Amino acid sequence: MSRIPFFLTCIFLCAIVTTGKGIASPDSTRAFSLFARGEFFKASVEFERIAFYETNNQRIAWYRYYKALCYKEMNETNKALNELETINLFPSPDSVFLRIKYEQALCNYLTGNIPQALWNFDEIHMRFPDTLKTVNILPLQILCLNADRQWNSALAGWNYLLDHSTLAETDRSALRKELTVMYSRKYLPRYRKPERAENWSRFIPGSGQLYCGSVGEGSVNLLIHLSLLGFAGWEFYSHCWVTGYFVGLGLFNKFYHGGMHRAYLLAMQKNAEQIRLFNEKNSALMIRSLGNNTSEHLHSQNP
Repeated sequence: MSRIPFFLTCIFLCAIVTTGKGIASPDSTRAFSLFARGEFFKASVEFERIAFYETNNQRIAWYRYYKALCYKEMNETNKALNELETINLFPSPDSVFLRIKYEQALCNYLTGNIPQALWNFDEIHMRFPDTLKTVNILPLQILCLNADRQWNSALAGWNYLLDHSTLAETDRSALRKELTVMYSRKYLPRYRKPERAENWSRFIPGSGQLYCGSVGEGSVNLLIHLSLLGFAGWEFYSHCWVTGYFVGLGLFNKFYHGGMHRAYLLAMQKNAEQIRLFNEKNSALMIRSLGNNTSEHLHSQNP
C-alpha cells in the first residue's frame, strides 16, 4: 500500500490506494511498483503506456485513474483533472464511478473550483440515490458546501454524518452542541463583498481596504492620495503645470484605479482566508471526532 501525503484542510480525505491486484495485468506490475515506490512521474508514463495497449474498458479506467493520482502527487492537480475527465465512465461499475468522481471533486476543491466540485457530488448522488451508500463522501462535501457558504446544507451534512457514525451517544450530543455554536451566525466567516469594497475605494480612496479589515493599508492608501493631491495643488499654485499634471495627477490616477482593484482583490483574499480557517476547524473536528471511519469505505475498496 502506498503512502499518500495528507492535505492540510482534508487530511483524512485522500484515498489510500492499493497495488491494484484486482485489475492488474502482467504488464501493469511495473507501473504499480513505481507508484508504490513514489516514483510518480515514471509511474504516470507507464500507466499511459499500458492504458494505450489495453482493450478492457474497466482496466483502462483504473490505469488512467492511477495516472491522475500520479499527477496529483506531483502537485499537478489540473493535469490530474484533465486525465480524470478523459475516462469513459458510461460502462463503468459503481465502484469505479464513485472513486473517480470523488477524486474529481477532491481535485476541484483543491484548485478552488467549488461549483464544479459540488456538481461532481451531484453526479454521485444521481447515481446513488440511497445516501447511505455515499455517507463516506460527506466530509469533503461538507468542506465544499462551507466554501460555497451553504451553511444550512453543510450543517445538515454534519448531522447526517453523526447519525451514521460509530460515536457514543454522549459524544454525538457534545459534538452537535459544538457544531451548533460553530455554525451560529456569530461565528460564521464574515463575507466582504468585493464590489462594495471597490465602490468604497471609488468614492473614498482607502476606505475599501478599511472595509476589508486592513486598517493600516487603508490609512496608508488614503495618505498617499491626499499627499499626491496636495503635491499637484502646490505645483499648480506655483505655476509648475507639467509636474503638477504628469507627476501629481498622473500618479494620483494610477494609485486611484490601483487602489480600487486592490480593494476588490483584498476582499476576495479575506473571504478565501476566512473560509480556509473555518474549514480547518471543520477538518480538525472531523479528524478528532470521527477519525478514519469517515473514509473507511472508500479506503477499503480495492480496484
